[in-house]
Amino acid sequence: MAVTITLNDNGPIKVEGEIILQDHAGHPIPTTPGKAVFLCRCGQSSKKPFCDGTHKRIGFVGTTPATPATP
Repeated sequence: MAVTITLNDNGPIKVEGEIILQDHAGHPIPTTPGKAVFLCRCGQSSKKPFCDGTHKRIGFVGTTPATPATP
């Protein structure tokens, strides 16, 4: 299955597909096969690298939306 990464407006990064998530030292971070992973973008989650919804409480505003690269 292909991996799909979606940047949600003012919210987390959604990762779908078969992934291996690792910490900075290369140690695996457990995920549930077949379920999407939501990664924190605001930097305030108490469950990093996962989103815990803190972005809503603190009023996180994402940066300018990504635009497609031009060939």
